[in-house]
Amino acid sequence: MKAKKSHLFLFFCFALSVCNAQQVYKVFLVGDAGEDQMTGETLDSLKSKMQNSAQGAVVFLGDNSYKNTFFGLVEGFKGFDSSRITQNKLKSQLNTLDGYKGSVFFVPGNHDWWNTTYTKGKKALKMEESFIEANLSNNTTIQNPNNVFLPKNGSPGPESVELNNKTLRIVFIDTEWLILLGFKSTPAANHTMEQQFYTRLDSVLAAATAAKQTIIVVAHHPVYTTGKLHNKPFKSPGFMKRIKQSSKSFPSYKTMADKLTAIFEKYPGLYYATGHLHALQYHTLNNVHYIISGSGSKTKHMKGENIAALGANTNDDYMIWNEKGFFEIDFSGGQTTTIMYYNSGKESATIH
Repeated sequence: MKAKKSHLFLFFCFALSVCNAQQVYKVFLVGDAGEDQMTGETLDSLKSKMQNSAQGAVVFLGDNSYKNTFFGLVEGFKGFDSSRITQNKLKSQLNTLDGYKGSVFFVPGNHDWWNTTYTKGKKALKMEESFIEANLSNNTTIQNPNNVFLPKNGSPGPESVELNNKTLRIVFIDTEWLILLGFKSTPAANHTMEQQFYTRLDSVLAAATAAKQTIIVVAHHPVYTTGKLHNKPFKSPGFMKRIKQSSKSFPSYKTMADKLTAIFEKYPGLYYATGHLHALQYHTLNNVHYIISGSGSKTKHMKGENIAALGANTNDDYMIWNEKGFFEIDFSGGQTTTIMYYNSGKESATIH
């Protein structure tokens, strides 16, 4: 009898170890989801995928709330301002987290900073951060109710968390903070912080690489894209700078992109996930994976031809225009699989 119990115990341990080895850790990436006051098809689809995930994390990649001005007819500079409308826009995302058992993170975008000066933008950003964390502080299912908005307090970061038994490190940076340094109204001390930021980022990525961790850097602004939006030459003077700062050719945007790219390419296999461009894109360049997941709620102003909408590979480029959706990265047994969900999340293409 004792021998039979021993065999059963060993079998149970073996079965449990096999089960654990096959568990998939899923990271969901969705950006620019702050347009709708009610949870729509795309976020409903995201919620469904999240609820079916035994363990994982979701990252909202900035522009978490938009505020229309001029009688609600034109998209303005503002983001969250505590009005009923902007509260509802954030709640449309927070509602997807009901019952979710993973980790949750929000990063800031240019609209969360209000597309404005450093001082005014930081005040607005803190207001949004407080609202999100207050609403999630009593959430009893997510893993990190008190640490969801990163980087904190309007700082550029980098801040990082280790997940999936410390085999994965997600690094959070605020690219709008870096772009705002292109304005004379930015405090001089911040330029010293900028230099320190790049040194710290390199150090964090080196430590993660030494620990043999998979790295995902998350932010709002892409550094490598294909498409015409946010990609026109910067020419406008004066107040138009507040609009053109979203262009890749805006001086401080270009400086940021060049510096980040140089650091990323030192760490082969790194993922850089962003929003900002209202489309779905995946590119591999110099052994770095670039994911753009910026169509959580918006698709307008996009021009281009769909490439690999059904999963066909064209020079490691996958793009879908005018489709709402999000990305998922699966980690299992040392392997990664990237999935792009489009058509409001109802269809998918497995990339690799």
